[in-house]
Amino acid sequence: MDKAFDAVLQTEVDAEVIAKTSYNTFGDRFRYQCLCCGEEVYLAAADSSVKAPHFRHRRGNNDIDCERYLGQPGAVEHYVSIRKHNREHIGFCFNIERMTFEISLMYTPEEIDEYAMNASRLSFYTKYYSQPFFTLPINRGNLIPDVGNYFTLNEYANDYYISIDTSNEKAVYTEIIKRDCKLNIYRIKQLDCHCTRNTSDILYTNYNYLAISENEDNIRELTSLRNIETDGDTFSFITQGRQFYAVKFAIRFVDYPSGIYFQNQKLKVEASENMAILWPPVFTRDSVSVCTTEKVYISSSFELIPHGNVDSKGANIQNLCKDVYEVTFKDQVTIYEKNVENRIIKEERVINEIICEEPQITYTDKYSVPDTYDYYIFNQNGCTKLTTGSKVYLSGTDRIIGYKNGHIKAIVLANLGEAPDKKLLINDIMKYHPQSEPFEPDDFMDIEADEIVLSYMESCYRSGQINTVIKQYIKEGLI
Repeated sequence: MDKAFDAVLQTEVDAEVIAKTSYNTFGDRFRYQCLCCGEEVYLAAADSSVKAPHFRHRRGNNDIDCERYLGQPGAVEHYVSIRKHNREHIGFCFNIERMTFEISLMYTPEEIDEYAMNASRLSFYTKYYSQPFFTLPINRGNLIPDVGNYFTLNEYANDYYISIDTSNEKAVYTEIIKRDCKLNIYRIKQLDCHCTRNTSDILYTNYNYLAISENEDNIRELTSLRNIETDGDTFSFITQGRQFYAVKFAIRFVDYPSGIYFQNQKLKVEASENMAILWPPVFTRDSVSVCTTEKVYISSSFELIPHGNVDSKGANIQNLCKDVYEVTFKDQVTIYEKNVENRIIKEERVINEIICEEPQITYTDKYSVPDTYDYYIFNQNGCTKLTTGSKVYLSGTDRIIGYKNGHIKAIVLANLGEAPDKKLLINDIMKYHPQSEPFEPDDFMDIEADEIVLSYMESCYRSGQINTVIKQYIKEGLI
């Protein structure tokens, strides 16, 4: 077979093109699928001088039958369309606020209108030949276009089946809830209660995950590992008529005990990668980066490889210097490398509304830096980038600014507390009301005062005089 379906980039790929890129670092072994039967295939004869590069079934299915089937007019486009449709339109999540498993549906306005015109319905099954446990008419009354629409999965199943109009063709989604009480891993989103299901068997360091299992011992063993940092205590919940146990965690480094544990869970751990869009400013909508131009500048810890970790159809990639790349694309481009999964699209009509969003302003004297944005502190020493988890003390004109893709999203200022106001008030009274009288300590025996007032009274004790107006203010509790 000279063609296959790339499950990562969601597109048809050619064996000869893939062989030329020599991209073999992707960890998920189920990346390429047969366009006919959907089973896993692998790239063979990539370096051969005798045979041409081609895809072969791992299970040993007859390649010739699949080739003949794909020889039918339009077969390739048909199967690519089916797989791409399922990936882009249907996803599985966990609602961290409601403690329920959910399915996410996303359709364009044109798709919703077309389905509504035909009175189409989505049906959900727990078994292939069972009755649907949930049916949803596809129309604008039930679905909002171009955003994720979430629906609770009330029926328990390891595999779910979905069809349109109760047809014989049902798409199967396997291991949505793991068998044998294995860990179910979800990626935690910032500022979003919907945690997305981790579809790969690979976990990455320094990334926030949610682990869910029907076996409490699995969660206890996870939290006992030396390289695991938990966010809060473990918790339990009941949904779909069953009890589950969960914990938020991050893997800080890789060691042997944790490797054995995750191997038993049919998972493995790798070091994470990072990527940032340097220019132009973009905003994120449903995990998609949106910009107004066809050219973006990207800084990444990994090499951008066409057909390897970049869906380069109609895109041009140029390495400017070291880790900086210029990517030119027409409508959209997808970058996928380990924990980095970023789809960038060009869209002009809504970006101005997003850019005008007001940043969140916080007043505090002590600030713990979260991982939501890139934070910088501006003080008398200039500008310094802050690391996640560090604690910063603010005073005077110090300020912290959080950026996301070039936009100011958060501003942290020193707390406007009582201390500066009291000092200013005492100084103003002494300046404009200079009359004083002898200081008698016994007059203040029953007074409760803070450090600023006590400091002023100590100076009065040394001088033997106290401002008359300030004395009255102290006795009346005004300062």
